[in-house]
Parts: sequence; C-alpha cells; structure tokens
Amino acid sequence: MMDFYQGQEALLQQASRIVDTETVPLNQAAGRILAQSIIATTDSPAFDNSAMDGYAICGLDCSEWQLTDTAAAGDTRQLTLQHGQAMRIYTGAGIPVNTDAVIMQENTCVEGLTLSCTSTPVANENIRRQGEELKQGATLLEKGALLNAQAIGLAASQGFSELQVYQKLRVSVFTTGDELVSGNSQLQQHQIYDSNRPMLLACLQTYTFIEIIDGGILPDNLDIITETLSKAATSSHSIIISGGASVGDRDLVKPALQQLGSIEHWKLAIKPGKPFGWGCIGECRVMLLPGNPVASFVTFKLLGLPALQTAAGRHILQALPECYQAKAAFSIIPNRQKRREFLRGSLRYTNNGPEVIPLNKQGSHMLSGCVNAQVLIDIPAQTDIQQGQWLIVYPI
Repeated sequence: MMDFYQGQEALLQQASRIVDTETVPLNQAAGRILAQSIIATTDSPAFDNSAMDGYAICGLDCSEWQLTDTAAAGDTRQLTLQHGQAMRIYTGAGIPVNTDAVIMQENTCVEGLTLSCTSTPVANENIRRQGEELKQGATLLEKGALLNAQAIGLAASQGFSELQVYQKLRVSVFTTGDELVSGNSQLQQHQIYDSNRPMLLACLQTYTFIEIIDGGILPDNLDIITETLSKAATSSHSIIISGGASVGDRDLVKPALQQLGSIEHWKLAIKPGKPFGWGCIGECRVMLLPGNPVASFVTFKLLGLPALQTAAGRHILQALPECYQAKAAFSIIPNRQKRREFLRGSLRYTNNGPEVIPLNKQGSHMLSGCVNAQVLIDIPAQTDIQQGQWLIVYPI
C-alpha cells in the first residue's frame, strides 16, 4: 500500500490546472482564483501622510511651535512649514514640506496659537512614507492567489476595477449503491439514507471557484454507471464518486472507468480510507472515494479538495490542507496499526500549548465522531505515541 503523503504528492503532481480564464468585475471576484499576477500601479502609500490626528512640526530642537494652518485628508494644497512652526493635521492628510514629525494630539498642549509637547518628539514618528508598503511595479497579488476580502481590498486600493480569474471548476458529485436512498424517500428493509453526497456537496459549497453539479445516486448497474459517467464527463471538469472504489463484485465504478478512460487504483496505507482511485474520462478528472462516511470525508478533506483546488488554478502549496502541531494528551503504546491513522480528536488550549485527544466512536461508519471533532490527528503507522509528544493535526 502507498503511504498517505506519497499518494498525496503523486495526486497533486497530476492535478494540473484544467480551466480557462475570464475577466470579471472586481465586485464579482471574491472567492475566485487569480489567473494573472497583478502589479502595483502606484506607490503605496502614494504620498507621505499622517498616521495620526495630531500636529506636524518643523524643528525637533524646539520646545514650542507656532500654529499656522490645518491639513486635512483630501486637502490638495501643497503646504509648507518653517522652522519653529506647526500645523494641525488629521489622519491620512498629506505631510507638509519640511515636517520632522507628527505628534499625536494626546501628547500636546495648545494655548492660543502656541503648541507645546508633553513628550520628546522623535524624527519621522507617525509619518507614513511614500512607498513604504509597496513600490510601483511590485507584484501586488500572485497568480493563483485566492481572492479573499483582503485581496479584493488590496486590488481596489490600486484602482483595479476588474481582474482576470480562472473559470469556475465544474464538479459533479455521485454516490453509488442500491442500498442508498435520498432523504425524501421511504426506507425499505436494509436500505440507508445517502449521507455522503450531501456531505460532499456541503464541503464544496464553501468554495466560490467551484460550480457544483449534484449527480445523484448511481445504482449497482454497470451499463447505467458507464452511460451516466460518460455524459457527466462531457459537462464537468471533474467527477467525484463516493462508493464503488473497492474491489468487490458489486464495486462497478472501476470497470466502468476502465471502459471509458483510465484509472489509477490506489490502496493507501491510511485508516480510514484505504480504497482511493484517481483517473480520467477524456479531459475530465475522476476521483473515487470510499463508501464509508468517515473514510469518504477524510479522503476528500486531505486528498480530494487539494486536488480540486490545484485543478482550479491554485498553486500546490496553497492547495495543501492546513495543518499545525499539538501535544498528545494521550498515549498509544504499543501502536501496532500498520496504516497511518487519522483519528478524530478534540482540541484544547492550555498553558503548555494546544493539546489533542481522540474522541470515542472512531469507526469509519460513525460520522458523529466527525461532527464533534475539531481536528484529525495524524498517527504514523507502528509508531508509539507518548503523552506530551507533538503531533500533526488537521483542523476540520
């Protein structure tokens, strides 16, 4: 079996971008992926300006200054100070010529037109210098950046009204199995409600750069599966299938894909989620997830979503799932598990740092464990876990 991290790397190396580009207005670009790096059109700040409401002074060696004028944000006059002079100034206003410092108003005393200071002024304090954040021509946002609210604000600050982004990645989601029924149907004996497809669709809804297509439930019928997937491949960039990825006689997705295209059928050395497949139908990428709900969730979180983000235009390093370290508030001695395990765990913050502990109900069919968990805890195969040991965790 392939190690999880080896499989993740191989999957993402193959998951190159498969969408074209389009230009959208800035107010419609939130959540999209930038298709072309954008360059700063001006210095930022564009001019020296005040970081505080206070007084611009000329002459650090003075104990008092004579007030001459007022500088407000948006004032287009070119104002100048002489030695021993000061000027009332507001946040964002352009700095008068010859200003040595801006003293915040809390540290000043004004009597008539005479200004004094209750603290020793320091050269250049409270002055935002032109270009100190960005110089004209600097890269403002890199190609492949996710356009979150901060990125939209930064682009707006440079006057951009539209951006070139990648088109939305069209993703069809299917589940398979005669035992599955939708929530609006009546259960018959030995049937279960389909939980994987609603769960996967909900995962995708948080990504604005993905267009979701609900493919429904595929029956255990090779001809129907083959025909349905063939049609879906003509209108989708990617297809996600939960169930049918194993090697049983009723697991028919693999033979269907072998007829339509190609498939790399992996057995990953992870728990939950050993059966995982990756292939294509023409230009359409296909991923096969396990049928057990927790295994489907874990493999989609750690493998499926990174692959989809890469295909949508994000850089591999940006697409990798977020992770950090936390201390084990438990031990596993000896650890005889031959596969890397991703335990569902709770996270708590202590004076000694973040700590994690596995929850009960770790079965791959027990979705309630995912609902109550904050993280997936990475437990390496056949590696004893000591209390207080630092472990990698993935927030969920």
